[in-house]
Amino acid sequence: MDTEVSRVKSLVRTLALYAEARGRLLQIEAQEAGTKFSEIFILVTVLCGCLLFGWMLALPAFVWIVANSLGWPWWHVALWGAGLHLFLAIVFFISLKVRLSKLRVFEETFHQFQRDRDAIGNLPPRQ
Repeated sequence: MDTEVSRVKSLVRTLALYAEARGRLLQIEAQEAGTKFSEIFILVTVLCGCLLFGWMLALPAFVWIVANSLGWPWWHVALWGAGLHLFLAIVFFISLKVRLSKLRVFEETFHQFQRDRDAIGNLPPRQ
């Protein structure tokens, strides 16, 4: 009876240590994920800012200056400006897509859980 109590205590202690170790690993990876998500958020913000402010503030003045200096119709200049901003938007979109495809979060935690499952599966049967 006494050995069973010590076995249960040992099991509970082992489970507590296991949960603590996995919790610490999860905390570390959550911090890393926060950093990665912050970088992506900043990139998305820059993308939206470029599109919004580029179209709303600079483009009308640029169209007027170029049209007057070259003698082109204003709508020709406006179309070229639109093409340039759309090109920049595509470049930022591709950059964002590449970063998202490379994004890996909580990898080590999942690897540890897989190792734990493999180790539990390879335990010899109890008698």
